[in-house]
Amino acid sequence: MTDVLEVVSPGLLATIQDGGRPGWRRFGIPPGGAMHRGAWREANRLLDNPPEAAVLECLQGASLVVLETVELATAGTWGARAWRAAAGERIEFPASLAGVWHYLALPGGINAERFLGSASVCARARIGAALARGDRLAGLAAPRGRFPAGVKARQPAATFAYDDSPLGIWPGPQWDAFDEASRTAFLTGDWRVSARSDRTGYRLEGQALVPPPGNLASEPVRVGSVQVPPDGQPLVTLNDGPTVGGYAKIALVDAADLDRLVQTRPGQAVRFRSLA
Repeated sequence: MTDVLEVVSPGLLATIQDGGRPGWRRFGIPPGGAMHRGAWREANRLLDNPPEAAVLECLQGASLVVLETVELATAGTWGARAWRAAAGERIEFPASLAGVWHYLALPGGINAERFLGSASVCARARIGAALARGDRLAGLAAPRGRFPAGVKARQPAATFAYDDSPLGIWPGPQWDAFDEASRTAFLTGDWRVSARSDRTGYRLEGQALVPPPGNLASEPVRVGSVQVPPDGQPLVTLNDGPTVGGYAKIALVDAADLDRLVQTRPGQAVRFRSLA
């Protein structure tokens, strides 16, 4: 397999991600995988890749150079496209792009080492490492030939639907343990995503909630669990987050709305609505 891309700059973060490692949580291994599942799938679909193929996931500032003519696809909240990139072409993910997480797919998926059936990097758990300047990427299929003859580029049938409507939530295990004032504040307040957010979890800033009194035994934590630590500022556990925790969980973000949550930039507001 021939290297077709070289990392000029990893930006704020650039890692290889696929569908992650579901089923290993009971062993303390976070599920990992692409943060924005819709964009990950769209980038692969545009290249006729297997649905679970590994892609490059990056934040703003990432930059790559094409080493050999290759068919590529990119996707994010801003849209998606696939095209034939020529040797020497630069691929940039500037801060001006909408959203947070951006994806780039290679033919057949990125060739990468796998652990427990996945190529997803989880630096927090020391599973793989983030990409660095000078790292090279190769696909699992030939660089060219995925597009039908005469087709130079592909566009998705529709762009991603993204708006600021309230995110759906379900009552968490300790919902009833929170006082009525905290439950109301959680559902009616405007929360802002903190700059102290990453693949582990998104911290929210707003009116402090009052955690239930007493100690809570550690229990399983799902992706999307909204925990309330002692400072009263909610924390939404995400892909690389802990598998168990002892903070009270006021809610669980509906799986269908996680893509919108993770593409909300620091400083932007999020609101919630109950689905119960």
